[in-house]
Amino acid sequence: MREIKKQLYAYRSFWPELKARERFKKQVGVNVHNVMISNTANSLGFHYTKYPSVWKWNGVYDLDVFDKQLDDVISVVPDARFLVMLDLNTPHWWTRYLGAFGVRYDSFYELGKISACELWRKDTAEYMRIVMEHAQKKYGDRIEGYVLGCGGATEWHDRSRSEESIYKLDAFRKWQKANGKEMTDIPGRMRRDSGSYDFCKDYVDTGSYYNGNDPTGGAYESVFPNGFGLFRSPEKDQDVIDYLRFCAELNVETVSYFMKEARTVIPDDVELGCFFGYCMMSWSMSACHLAYEKLLQNPDIDFVIAPVIQHSIGEGSVSATVHKTIELSGKRMLQEFDQKVWCYNRVMSDCCTLPAPKVDNEATWSKHASGKDIAKNFTFGGGNGWTSPKRTAEGIKRDSSMALMQGDSLWWFDMWGGFYQHDEVYDALTKSHEIYKQEIHDPGKSIEEALLVYDPDNLYLVNDMNERAATFHAFPRKALGKCGIPYDVCSLNDLKKMDMAQYKLIVLCHEFQLTDEKMALLKEKVLNSGRTVLWIYGTIIDKDGKWNPDNVENVCGIPYGTDGVPFKNMGDWNSAYAFRPDKVINENTMRDLAVKAGCHIWSSRPAAIRATSRFVCVHAVGFEPVTVTLPEKAAKITELYTGKVWENTDQVTFEVDEVATYFLKMEY
Repeated sequence: MREIKKQLYAYRSFWPELKARERFKKQVGVNVHNVMISNTANSLGFHYTKYPSVWKWNGVYDLDVFDKQLDDVISVVPDARFLVMLDLNTPHWWTRYLGAFGVRYDSFYELGKISACELWRKDTAEYMRIVMEHAQKKYGDRIEGYVLGCGGATEWHDRSRSEESIYKLDAFRKWQKANGKEMTDIPGRMRRDSGSYDFCKDYVDTGSYYNGNDPTGGAYESVFPNGFGLFRSPEKDQDVIDYLRFCAELNVETVSYFMKEARTVIPDDVELGCFFGYCMMSWSMSACHLAYEKLLQNPDIDFVIAPVIQHSIGEGSVSATVHKTIELSGKRMLQEFDQKVWCYNRVMSDCCTLPAPKVDNEATWSKHASGKDIAKNFTFGGGNGWTSPKRTAEGIKRDSSMALMQGDSLWWFDMWGGFYQHDEVYDALTKSHEIYKQEIHDPGKSIEEALLVYDPDNLYLVNDMNERAATFHAFPRKALGKCGIPYDVCSLNDLKKMDMAQYKLIVLCHEFQLTDEKMALLKEKVLNSGRTVLWIYGTIIDKDGKWNPDNVENVCGIPYGTDGVPFKNMGDWNSAYAFRPDKVINENTMRDLAVKAGCHIWSSRPAAIRATSRFVCVHAVGFEPVTVTLPEKAAKITELYTGKVWENTDQVTFEVDEVATYFLKMEY
């Protein structure tokens, strides 16, 4: 495996944004820039970039267009270095040419229906290799790495809702044979989109339209009058579970194919990465990202990219990926900061201006809504709090500190321009970059005492058409992010490699079914040493694959469906239980659990805390001061943005005027 060294601090935009790029260089000191080479339209229906297509026709490539995009950046950033993103989605002409009767598909929204097609792979890989060969020949001394993108949003989302095609059916039957299963047809749409248990209609997710559920047309209510069903069980739905697992593995195999092809034409010291591993979303199963552990074993990949989510002002930002899994796989993370600031450019073309941001989280549609009404729910910069230069600057400090403490690369995503305009914002970017360069050599050691555990294997049991699909991880994650303690995120399989001595509070998000192997792993690594374990919803499916409410009490010690967050001593460990995380889990209940677990509480009131052995970042909202208490006295504490110093103390108090972020360096 190649040795991975690069830690990059970069700028990204879909568009040229030459003035912003120039300011990022001259003021912020950033000379690493992302350019995106695309031949397709984005989710708004407009060409992704302001440049013509490179891939014109079968075997016809306009490489001058590629040069123009890089040369424009070099004209304002003479020492520019590049992370080149290649959008591998099929051009419009490819999907139409010889594409009648279901033999060609648009990979942007139908990736899974075309990804097993050998012709698509051959044509697309040829385009990719030719562009890379040209790029290396002409700009090789400037290229840090390539990002390969495809599917929805170029993030390898398969947004086909697992629909069939002749290519997918062929691949599925081969997968069934290889896994010792009967070769069958693909399960039908009704079975794929529904679960067998736990109908629920008292929780509303205003983003469900984006997840594939159209609440305006009535079709879903007609097909699923009792709801979609939250859970699948192996007893009733094994064929659907198998098929969805195949879809995820096919997506990984597709990414791996292009990574291998790319490695044939680029030097070993040029890195390869892609967007992948989104498990924090309610639609992660449908997007076919759940086999991320397989992808991270691929020797051709150096880094993974994901957007930072839960990044509203006042919250604790976290990547859409499972960070510990990336780290333990020997890969690196590039954090995408695409916080939706209020001032971003909303003019997409001479005919399209995106709606003004909403001021609250209420859905604006009804069954009689128009497309214009629905669009208001998906515009940027509303209720996330990035609503002024000051708030934006404090968010930048919080998120840049996060990347530093995790040892991650990052880019600031200026999507359609206008995200970064004000002097206060650029001052925060400049100081953040300065701190990053000075300190990234030693982010410090992990000292988190709380651990959030994801289980992608169990997520196949969750029907993500159901509005509650994300509640199992979203509410615990948000609560941990604001409760005043740092926490880590891992996958269940990571426990096999981890020293668990430091962890006192464990949140098991998805342990709905525990096989004998999983139960043995938990007994060895988690259910001991006096730890407190919070079970979300509980082990409702027994090891035989049957829906069994009694199994929750058998394993968790607390009866299924118990209200509140009950707590029980289990001898060598303590059990806590949340049947309805959307109703009972918040920063205050999580803080109480952390106290019971014996965790060190870092802040005098709920706040977003991130810490390593060298650094602490505190991000708080409101007007009440916040006191940070260290686990031990430090000889010197320096607030890196202001330079203020405290000596021989374990406590520092900060003022908060609406919002504030402080980044502390400790010396012992």
